Amino acid sequence: MYKLLLVSDKEEIRNLYSGFSDWENLGFERPTVAPDAQSGIERLKSSRFDAVSCLLSVSEGKQFFAYLSHRPEMLGMETARDEKKLRREISCARRTLSSRDASRQMKQLDDLTRAMQGEFFCDLLRGAAYDREKIDERMLSLGMNSIDPKRPVAMASFRLPQGDYFLDEVWRYGRERLENALKNIFENGDGRMYFVLLIINPHHMRLLGLPRVPMTVQEVSDQMSSHLARCQTSLDEFFELSLSIKRIVPYESLYALGRENALRTAH
Repeated sequence: MYKLLLVSDKEEIRNLYSGFSDWENLGFERPTVAPDAQSGIERLKSSRFDAVSCLLSVSEGKQFFAYLSHRPEMLGMETARDEKKLRREISCARRTLSSRDASRQMKQLDDLTRAMQGEFFCDLLRGAAYDREKIDERMLSLGMNSIDPKRPVAMASFRLPQGDYFLDEVWRYGRERLENALKNIFENGDGRMYFVLLIINPHHMRLLGLPRVPMTVQEVSDQMSSHLARCQTSLDEFFELSLSIKRIVPYESLYALGRENALRTAH
């Protein structure tokens, strides 16, 4: 059920909303009613509402809308003067709120899916020994249609020589926020490549580059080199950090990376 706040100094409006009987059938709890601007502001501060409907005198309205301007997330619902219009406005508000909720749920699902996709590739960067069947199964379950595991990939190993000093002496926002900042830099591709960063510690990081379009092994390797150069520019500009690349290793496919990890694990 959605929650509505009515703020009105008009008694007939308050009586209309209080006496309306179909709130629950239309997806709303019976509304909370405030008789003036200050009462409405206090209720908004103390309770959660999904929508607000307001009809006030000029002076009261200025006070209330001044406060409401700082709550842009609040859905404004037009105040009705009769039951027919009230029913129409409630139905319209419910559709808007339902659509907003669906969008939020979809975004949360998308964020969770992206996190799971990143974790799958980080497993490979950590050395997980996945065979072809396992890779296909995981990518299918994660909906990764834009990434073809048969295409070449490249893995880069590098470090930030000043990383510990920067984290302990310069950066004041915590390790997690620094890691998020680094991910924003290294995982921001150009649309042709998908990048995943694994931060082991400031002295050991790995970056996986996967093409979204057909490429040769050499093209993927060149794309990784160009991308790291762009990342170095961003690191220098925003953090005054330098990048020390240990190696860039191309693979003929994601399957080949999984096979190498399996051989390494076996030995």
